[in-house]
Amino acid sequence: MKIACLQFAPILGEVQRNIDHVTSMVAKLKPEDVDVLVLPEMAFSGYVFTSKEHIRPYLEDAKTGPSIQWAKAQAIRLNAHVQVGYPEKRVVNKTKPFEEEYYNSVAFVSPQGILLNTYAKHFLYYTDENWAEEGPSFESMPVEGLGQVGFGICMDVNPYQFKTSFSDFEFSTFHLGQRSNLLLCSMAWNKGEEAPKKEKVVPKPKSEKSKARLESQKEHRKDPGESADDPRVAETEGGENDAAEAEGDEDEGEWEDEQDEAEIEREALELQYETIHYWAVRMSPFYKQQEKAGRKEPFLETYLAIANRLGTESGRV
Repeated sequence: MKIACLQFAPILGEVQRNIDHVTSMVAKLKPEDVDVLVLPEMAFSGYVFTSKEHIRPYLEDAKTGPSIQWAKAQAIRLNAHVQVGYPEKRVVNKTKPFEEEYYNSVAFVSPQGILLNTYAKHFLYYTDENWAEEGPSFESMPVEGLGQVGFGICMDVNPYQFKTSFSDFEFSTFHLGQRSNLLLCSMAWNKGEEAPKKEKVVPKPKSEKSKARLESQKEHRKDPGESADDPRVAETEGGENDAAEAEGDEDEGEWEDEQDEAEIEREALELQYETIHYWAVRMSPFYKQQEKAGRKEPFLETYLAIANRLGTESGRV
């Protein structure tokens, strides 16, 4: 099975621009190159909306919206299943007075361009609570050619509202019970959406060029909701020779830039590994399944595919 997870940095509210960008990204893919293509949470609208009024212009119908139409076209072109996240509008009362409900959803489309499922995020992050209703439950369904497929969106893998026991593992426990062998998760994972970690000390850069790079990296290490004037990264004090070093020759400055760039890359990799490790921990019931079953049941081999977006919105990473 060939699964492609598409990562990009959508621009908030620029739906057509984001669609055009992603279309160019997948243009090189040919039919049969992939079996499943997974896009991030709210892929084309962007994620950080502050109210129902803010998101209303970008809400989509589950059958006719631009995200679903794009997914159907690409599914047919690639002869593959496609999952894409989008903000959904459901009309729950079609007579006056009209009533609508909004959901953070994913559409799952077959290679024939048929909408197989619309799944609404069950566990909402606080950003979602500004505008979205809670989806009724986790979902899993049999899909021809793929097996038992489970759907997830970002916060779904966390404890409910961060209030339930960490060891409840609601998402993975549900899907183990459903015997889901493929989990498709669309995400716009905020730094700090998992349990907070102790911040690391980052060396102070010695040149303006490397300082700019580090400032950019610091922005990517803030917890969601933190203001720009309250950085979460501790800095060491510079030595008394900093000024002289900054005025050194060009070769020394380049060497310092290389050192700082290597440190930034190392920090970025550490953040990525921490997040991936956290996701793996949240799947614990799958790799501990036989311990609880006393090895009486056959081991369920399950694949987890996560498409997480890149970039920042409103200071959140």
